[in-house]
This record gives sequence, structure tokens and C-alpha cells, in this order.
Amino acid sequence: MPREGVGITRISRRVLFVYLSLAVLVSVTPTSLSAAPPNVDPCTLLTIAEVEQTVGALKGKPTGDKEGDAAWCNYEFANGKDALEVWVFPSEPIGRSRSISKNPVTVKGLGDEAFMDRGMHGLNYVNLYVKKGSTTINLSIQETTGDEEKVKALAQKALRRF
Repeated sequence: MPREGVGITRISRRVLFVYLSLAVLVSVTPTSLSAAPPNVDPCTLLTIAEVEQTVGALKGKPTGDKEGDAAWCNYEFANGKDALEVWVFPSEPIGRSRSISKNPVTVKGLGDEAFMDRGMHGLNYVNLYVKKGSTTINLSIQETTGDEEKVKALAQKALRRF
């Protein structure tokens, strides 16, 4: 159900976000995607308890999918307001993501390289991209009170698992 003042539903935003994120991946040069895809299931990077402790009660189990070299995991919350996605893809697209970011802010202390952006692709999400070795993870959380702290805390937990 659309929220007041918002022209598209959460599902529509999520589908748009998936397609826009995949566009970032395919817009990198073909040679950069020739690297082996990361062998990391994004749904195993965070436990249900960690997500619920940091963000709130989940509506159900997270669901994941994969397209080419990218894999993602969706978390839906019982309150119907919060949303979280965890993406995993080869490390090369992090530079492309930074270049199309509206206002990338470097984040120190996470992985080999990390940056955060708010409102990327015109959506009300905070995106945290973290490169570690040959893998990049992207944690995207619906804008809410304390969203930056929440996404950083979740990234620290996820990075311990690969």
C-alpha cells in the first residue's frame, strides 16, 4: 500500500532498486566482470537475531536471489516501514557505484574501502558499499532514525563472515 505522499509502492521501489543496482554492475567494462563472482551467500552474512536487534522484528525469513555475478538478500520488517537489502558482487563495481553516487562519503574502518550515500537512484535508502578483497557488499536500509549507525553496525557483523 503506498504511503501518503509517495507515488510508488515499496515493492515497486524494491524492483526499481534491483534493476538500477544491476545496471551499475553491467555498466562496468566486460573485462572487469570476467573475475570470478564472489562465492558468498548474502543471506548468511547476518543472522536474524542480529538484524532484529539492530533494526527491528522481521516479518519472516529473509529471501535471496541471484542475477549474474550479483546476489542479494531482502529483509522485510513487521512494522511495514523498515526495509533492508544486502548485496554481494565482485569488487570492481564499487568504483562505478561511487562515481554515480550523489554525495559519496568515505567510511573509515570497514573493509579495504567503504563509502556511504543517501538517496542514490532517487530512493529513500542509505547505501553502504564495502569492498573486502575481491568482493563488495552493499547494505541498503530504508531511511529512518539512526539509519547510518544501523547500517554500519550490520556491515561490521557481515564482514566477519567472509
